[in-house]
Amino acid sequence: MSRAERTRRAAVPAEVVIGASAYAAAMAGAIIFTLRPVFVASDGAPARYGLVMLVGLGVGMVASLASVLARRGPAPAIVLATLGYLAAAVVVAIPGALRTPQAFARAGIEAVRAPVTGWKDIVTLPVPIGQYGATLAVPLVLVVATVAGIVWSGTRTRWWGLSAAVGGAGFAVAVLLGPAARTDFDLLPGSAAGLSREIVIGLCAWGATLAWMWWRMAQQRRAALRAAGGGVRGERTPFRALGRFGLGTGVLVGAVLVAVAVAVPVAQSQPREVARTTVTPRLVVDSSVSPLTTYRASFSDALFDAPLFSVSDVSGDLERIRIATLPFFDGSAFTAVAPDGFTPLRFQRVPSSLPLEGDDAVSVTIAIEGLEGPWAPIPGALGDARFSGPRSGSLADSFYYAPEAAAAIVALDGGVAAGDTLTVTASAPAATTLADAGASPGGAGIPRDLIPASLSEWVEQQGVTRDGQGLATLVDRLRARGYLSHALTAEVAPLWAAGLGDYAFEPSASGHSYDRIDRLFTALLEREAEAGADASDAALVAAVGDDEQFSVAVALMAAELGFPARVVVGVRIVDTDAQGWTPEACTDVCRGRHVSAWTEVQSGSGEWIAVDVTPQHTEPVRPTVATEADPELPTETDPDRAEPIDAVAALKGRSAGDDAAPAVEHSPSWFTGTVRTVVLIGVIVLLLAGPLLGVLAAKGIRRRRRHRAAPTAAAQGGWDEYVDLGIDAGLPPMPLSTRAEVAAAYGTANGATIATVADRATFTVEGVETDDAELVWELLALDRAELRARQGAWRRLGSRLSTRSLLGRGSVVRDEQHRERDHGDERWRTVPSHGASSSTRRRR
Repeated sequence: MSRAERTRRAAVPAEVVIGASAYAAAMAGAIIFTLRPVFVASDGAPARYGLVMLVGLGVGMVASLASVLARRGPAPAIVLATLGYLAAAVVVAIPGALRTPQAFARAGIEAVRAPVTGWKDIVTLPVPIGQYGATLAVPLVLVVATVAGIVWSGTRTRWWGLSAAVGGAGFAVAVLLGPAARTDFDLLPGSAAGLSREIVIGLCAWGATLAWMWWRMAQQRRAALRAAGGGVRGERTPFRALGRFGLGTGVLVGAVLVAVAVAVPVAQSQPREVARTTVTPRLVVDSSVSPLTTYRASFSDALFDAPLFSVSDVSGDLERIRIATLPFFDGSAFTAVAPDGFTPLRFQRVPSSLPLEGDDAVSVTIAIEGLEGPWAPIPGALGDARFSGPRSGSLADSFYYAPEAAAAIVALDGGVAAGDTLTVTASAPAATTLADAGASPGGAGIPRDLIPASLSEWVEQQGVTRDGQGLATLVDRLRARGYLSHALTAEVAPLWAAGLGDYAFEPSASGHSYDRIDRLFTALLEREAEAGADASDAALVAAVGDDEQFSVAVALMAAELGFPARVVVGVRIVDTDAQGWTPEACTDVCRGRHVSAWTEVQSGSGEWIAVDVTPQHTEPVRPTVATEADPELPTETDPDRAEPIDAVAALKGRSAGDDAAPAVEHSPSWFTGTVRTVVLIGVIVLLLAGPLLGVLAAKGIRRRRRHRAAPTAAAQGGWDEYVDLGIDAGLPPMPLSTRAEVAAAYGTANGATIATVADRATFTVEGVETDDAELVWELLALDRAELRARQGAWRRLGSRLSTRSLLGRGSVVRDEQHRERDHGDERWRTVPSHGASSSTRRRR
C-alpha cells in the first residue's frame, strides 16, 4: 500500500470529528433560524418545520460520519446523504405522502424536483408557508448538504478549509431564500436592541466559522508536534503568544465594532433584497404600461361598449372591483413600479386561503371577456382565489398577490384572456368615510418635490384643517370646480358625451404628470383670483379633466396633508357617489364605459378609504377662463425658436423655464447621495480587505523588528525570515533539520550563506558584526525574489497573504542561548530550535 493510501485511510482523531460536528451543527442552526420565519408564524408552533430540520441534521451527520469512520472518499457520503434526504422528504417533509401509493409516487417525484425548482415556490409564496406542498424539502436538502459537506471536508487533513466555504455557501442560500422583512432582536440590551434578528444570526455564524478555523489550525499544530515523536518541544515566549492573541482579538473586535457602528445602520436604512423581492412578478409589472396611462382608451368609441368581464354570484357588501392598484408616483405617472428608495410591491403566490381583514367577507365570480393585461380583477383584500376554464391550472401557477396593495397579477404571456374565470373571496370594504379618517398620520409616500407648488397654494387658500374632514372638503370643492372631459378634440359627438345630457364639450389633454396637475391647479388659482374667493363653485369651474387627472390630484392633496394615498383603476358594482358624477355601475357585464379611477387614502388607524374623484359635468367652464387659463390645444413648434429642456425638469413633466414649481428647500445632509455611496463602498472594502491588510501589516512589523535588532539577533532574525518565506511559499517547515539542511532543501542561491552566518551568530561567543547581519538581509531579499519567481501570479499573491508563518510553524521558536556559570566554569546550553544544530551542545 502506498504512503498516500495509508495516509488517506488513517484514522481521524476523535477531537477533529467532534469539532467538525459542532461547527456543522452551529451552521445548521444558523440556517434553521434564518429560514424559520418563512415557514413558521411568530406565534405558531414549529412542529413540522422543527421536526424536518432535526431529521435533516441527523441525516447529514450520519451520512458524513459513516464515510469518515469507514475511511473512504466522498462517494459514500454523497450516496448516503442522497438516500437519507429522499427518505426524509417522503416520510417527514411532504404531507400526505404515505396515504396512498399514488401520493407516495407523487411525493417521490416532488422530492427529486425540490432541490432544482423548489426555491421558486419558497420565494413566491406568502410567509409563513407552513407545510405547503414540497416546500419543506428545500430547507431539508440544504441542511443535509451543508452538514454532510462540513463534517466530511472538516475531517480531511488537506481539505479541511473547504468546510468554512461549505458552511458559508449554505448560510448564503438560506439568506437568499429567507424573509424580505427585517425583525428587531429585542432580547439585546440598550442600543444593541436595534440590531435586526438577521444580523445577529449572521454575526453568530461568522463567529462560529472563525472559532472553527482557529481551533482547527491549533489542532494541526498539536498533531504536528505529536508526529515529531516528542523530540522537539515547542516553546513560545509568553509575550509573543500574548501579542498574537491580542492582535487576533483586536482585529475581531474592530471588525465587529465597525459592523455595528457603520455597516448595520447603513444596511438597515436600505430595503432588504432577497430572492423573493426580485422574481418574475416584478418583471411583469415593470414591463407593463400603467393602466392609468391608458385610462382614456376605454372611452373611445371602439371600446366604450366593449365587454371587459362579467360578474355573477355576488355576495356580501361588495361595491367595487379593483383592476390595478398604483401606489407610486415618479412625476410622470402613477405606477406599480417603485422608484429608487422605495420598497417594491411584493407579489407572492397564494397556496391556500389567507386570513381576512375584519369579520365580513364578500365573494364574486368574474368571467374574463375582453380584458387584457397582467392585472387580475379582485374585489379587495384577498382571502381566497379559485380558477376555472381551459387555463385554470396555468392561472393557479401564475397568480400572484401583493397584500400591501390588495392587487393581483397573472404572470402569463398576455395576462388574463377570454375564457378565464376567477371566483374570489375578499374582505368587505371599510365603512369609514374620509371625513372620519381623523388626523393625518404624517407619513405620505409621495416625495415633497413631486407635489406642485400650485396645488400647495390652492390647498392653503382653502383654509381647511389638516385632517380627514379638511381633506374631504378639499375633494368636494375640487370635484365641484372641475369639469369632465375624456378627449382633447371631438369632431363629432363621442359616445361618452351622449350619455351626459346637455353637455358642452371642453378639450382636455390626457396624462397625469407633474406638469399636467400643475396646470390644472394653476387654472383653479387664476379663476379664483378673477372671480373672488367668495364666488360660488359654479363660478369657479376651471379644471378640465377626468378620473385620470382628478385621482392623481386627490392623491397629491392627501400627501400635502400627510396622508398616504394611492390610485386604483377598476369598476363599481353599485353606485357609491351621492353626487351621481362617477361612471355608471355595472350589474352584470362590465364594459369600457364602466371603467373608473378613484383614490384610496389611509387613515391614522391603517384603513384604506376609497374616495370618488370624478368631476361634475353640468356646470361648464366659462369661455374666458377656458381660453386664458387652461390652453389645452397644441401649437406648432418652430425649430428656430425651440429651447432645450433640462433633463430633471423633463422627468417631472415641467419645462426648463417654468418657475411655477420652485425646488423645495431641504436642510442639507452630508450623508446622502455620493457620500453615502462612498461610505457604504468603503465599509464593504474595509470589511473584505481588512484581514488581508492586517496580515501584510503584521508581516511588515515582524520583518522590521527582526531587521532593526542587534547584529547577532538581526542575523538570526534574517534566518527566521528566510524560513517564514519558505513556509508561506508552501515549503515544508522541517523542524528537526539543521539550517544547512533546510537551505539545501529550499534550494535557493543564497540559503547556505544565510544559514552559515546565522549558525555563527548562534553558536559562537563573539557573534557577528553589523556587516554580516546586513549581508544576511541583502541575500534574503535576493532569495525572496527567487522563491516568488518559482510561483505563478496567484500563488505569489497567496504566499504574501499566507498566515502560516504568523500562526506558528508547528514546532519551535527561535533559538535562545542560556549561559550559566558555576565555580568559574562557563557552559552553554542550546535549546534545540528550528533549523539549528540537530544535537544539543554543551561546553564546560
